[in-house]
Amino acid sequence: MSGFVALLFVALGGCGLNEEECLAVRTEAFDIINGSHTCNDDVDCLLTEWPECPRPTSKKNMETVEALKSKFDKGGCKEPALARPCEVPEVYCKQGLCVFRHQRGEGTPTPTPTPTPTPAE
Repeated sequence: MSGFVALLFVALGGCGLNEEECLAVRTEAFDIINGSHTCNDDVDCLLTEWPECPRPTSKKNMETVEALKSKFDKGGCKEPALARPCEVPEVYCKQGLCVFRHQRGEGTPTPTPTPTPTPAE
């Protein structure tokens, strides 16, 4: 009997996620992409496309994020509209972590080196 109930549930559209479940999947993805992503080289780093704006991640974490995105999409979840466009800098490995390579914009002051004091003679 339970197999029949499950089949009926699927046939009636019970495969979709409710709003709370969609939020939970999205939150899990944010928890992953907002964590640290270790790398050995630039090829270990990738750019996520979801949720929201692209972020740097490692290949290992990318698989998990892609699986969550698939669950989100198959569940009929809708992504909220972005308040502003996303900047998408290059991703690379810096000191063992995947990060963005931000370019210095025009008008950004160049740091002035601090002169090294000379010892008094």
